[in-house]
Amino acid sequence: MNNPLQIKTLGITDSPELIDIEMPEQGLELYVGSNVFRNTNGVVKLQGKEQVVLETQPQPLVLLLTMDLYDEQGTRIGHIRRNALSAHSAGRFTINVKASGEATPSDPPSVTVADRTTGHTVFEACLMQRRKVRITAGHFCTHKGELVTVSPHYCRIGTGLTMFGDVAESRGRAAVIG
Repeated sequence: MNNPLQIKTLGITDSPELIDIEMPEQGLELYVGSNVFRNTNGVVKLQGKEQVVLETQPQPLVLLLTMDLYDEQGTRIGHIRRNALSAHSAGRFTINVKASGEATPSDPPSVTVADRTTGHTVFEACLMQRRKVRITAGHFCTHKGELVTVSPHYCRIGTGLTMFGDVAESRGRAAVIG
């Protein structure tokens, strides 16, 4: 099937040489609480809507966040596009980005969004390895106004769905929650 090694002869038929053929990059592996979404395109779909997109930039190595922020009524109150807050969001939210130059093994590249009014962390993600991203904290609303809570142990939407320890293969598509 997809064998990463192929045999190529160099004119001498009795001495085949193994060569490496570069495989295409797999998608991002997202860790949301204790849940794992393998081979995603970096999109997190909450209650049927693409609300969070995570990407990596190679040089310097940095985690990029695109996200819509909603209140309890489902009204959009903020927008982040590749780590940049929109003009109407800048008064309410702050974003802190740590690139590879500033990162240490115990403090990897990360992106953190905080609410200025409450001081609480709204969203936090870090790059564990080149293609592995962990969403370490979350406290925000979906487009339906339901609270999403992400802790190291679980991911919860409202009072109806709690996920912990699930593993899902996304096959290059979005991580679907709720």
